[in-house]
Amino acid sequence: MKYRLQVIGIVLAAMVAMGSYAQELSEQQQGELASIGAEFAQKGVLLESLIQGKMTELALELKREGRLDSQVAADESSNRANAILKDLSSLYGQFIKTKVEFVLKAKNVLTLEQKLHLLSQLNPKETLPYDSIEYMQPDIFDLPLNLNLDQRKRLVALEATLMVKEIELERDVELTLLDLEAVLLSGEADPKTVDPLVMNLATLAAREIDNRVNYFLQAKDVLTLDQKRLLAFLMGLD
Repeated sequence: MKYRLQVIGIVLAAMVAMGSYAQELSEQQQGELASIGAEFAQKGVLLESLIQGKMTELALELKREGRLDSQVAADESSNRANAILKDLSSLYGQFIKTKVEFVLKAKNVLTLEQKLHLLSQLNPKETLPYDSIEYMQPDIFDLPLNLNLDQRKRLVALEATLMVKEIELERDVELTLLDLEAVLLSGEADPKTVDPLVMNLATLAAREIDNRVNYFLQAKDVLTLDQKRLLAFLMGLD
């Protein structure tokens, strides 16, 4: 599935404004941008550290010895993993919004022409974090897990719900991008109209992460204890 939330590309466009556009920036602009960049870099480093810590915590939990020895142990492990995933989802949402907040603040240092250049750079440059996490993909449940008919139907229904929500989010992103494009083409890049639109794109990115996490949490609970053990083995988590 292609990733639509091009707003993330704005962050790299800010680097363009401070990089290839550097010769067009005044010394005052460069100083203000450097100060803003340092402020948000600290926030970003903190969030990245928290995210990495949660990823490590999740990996340890998924490989913890004895977590699938009994149904009680499996339920306890599931609750711990669920809580970690929810924390991760929230942190990723904060990380996206922090990057966007940086750009919104940085653009106010620029001239109108520079702002338009910055806000027009809406090309996909990053993917959502779950794209590289194997157990977040719906096809993980296509492994030979000996699913019965009822389980297969439940997984199909959950995946369909996931896809419908993702399509709805894509629609909302495209509509917001059209509104943003209209504002930019009008030549009136007023922060009061532009900023809420850009922040809405960041909110939609966070919702897409939540959507995938919620799918995984529900889908894995369709499995029996033996099937969870088999899945862990097939994924090298045992």
